[in-house]
Amino acid sequence: MNGKTGGVGFDVAYSGEATASAGRGSFSVGESSSRAVHRAADEPIPDVETEVTVDQPRKEGEGTNNPYVTYLVTTSRTNRATREIRRYALRRRFQDFAWLHEQLSKQFVAFVIPPLPGRHRLEYLTGDRFSEEFVGRRKHGLERFLRRVLLHPSLRASHHVTVFLEAKDWSSEYEAKQPKSENSGVLDSLGDTLMNTFSKVRKRDERFVEMRETVARLEDNLTRTQKLYLQVTKRQQDLQQAYEGLGTGLIDLGDIETGMTLGLVEAGNALKAHHVALKQLAEQTEDLFLGEIEEYILYCEAYLEMLKERDNKQAEFEDLTEYLQQTAAERDRLTNYQSAVGVTAVTNFIKGKVRDLRGVDPAVSRQQRIEKLAERIVELESAVDSSREGLEMFSDLMIEDYD
Repeated sequence: MNGKTGGVGFDVAYSGEATASAGRGSFSVGESSSRAVHRAADEPIPDVETEVTVDQPRKEGEGTNNPYVTYLVTTSRTNRATREIRRYALRRRFQDFAWLHEQLSKQFVAFVIPPLPGRHRLEYLTGDRFSEEFVGRRKHGLERFLRRVLLHPSLRASHHVTVFLEAKDWSSEYEAKQPKSENSGVLDSLGDTLMNTFSKVRKRDERFVEMRETVARLEDNLTRTQKLYLQVTKRQQDLQQAYEGLGTGLIDLGDIETGMTLGLVEAGNALKAHHVALKQLAEQTEDLFLGEIEEYILYCEAYLEMLKERDNKQAEFEDLTEYLQQTAAERDRLTNYQSAVGVTAVTNFIKGKVRDLRGVDPAVSRQQRIEKLAERIVELESAVDSSREGLEMFSDLMIEDYD
């Protein structure tokens, strides 16, 4: 993505009363917060009222191989203390919204970020993604995304939100904040993935068991509602066509039955008008209702994925704790001159025979093993403490976000 959608923009500051946008779907939300998680402790939280709208979609790149649609994002920020108002009007494309979603997901790893309108719609397969109907639905979905971000006390305090809403030179801002690949991180992530793949949580936290069950039930109910709505919509479409066909038939019949022409034409026009009204109602319901359901389902899926991530962290903590206990037990056994049992006994027997062949003094070898185990225990204790702190922080943030 080139990201060159900065285009127009204006920033006006003046003192006076806050003004509300008269456009459709404008949304105002207070931005004061007593606590903004993940925000730097020394960074002040402004007491700002933010109002944002997404409208005026415009197709860009006509005649090129990669046309796209931009949307005018209009933002008004009012400082409650000084009554200073700053306004911004900047064009953004869908990928810019996706960039913001990605940055927030990285910054707030324990929060569920509001979903974007999906790309899986049929229009992407049929090539009709520039139709007025599709663009209109996406515009409303993008505005809902920003509205939900601004409702969240921590997300709205993010610098990435400020950049998205206020940066005029979007190209430089966007390119400057592209994530850089780190080869070392790939191996670390792979190790974590392999470790957690074969681990299971031994002692589940009832708080998150209940959370998982609640979210799963909600997702199931939403999915059932979505299917039911689609069935009703299909019947409504059939009914619309029937009304339109009947209306056309009555009008045509009026041409034949001259003595009843006026009544037949009026009845036919009324049926066709009813057909248009039903179609408009279906479109509005789909925009306001079906879109919301789809996004709430995405919310549920995101929460379930977050719960899996927490399970991974708990499994990692439990594995490290068990490894620490085993290492400490082995050190104590050697210190107290106790014999090993089970697999450990066989392993130690083989190692002992190898040391005998090499002429290693058993007492010296035992002391060296105790020292190595002591060093490993120190490392493991630090790892366990770090894992516990990470798990507790992740859990606390998840509960706060869920509540």
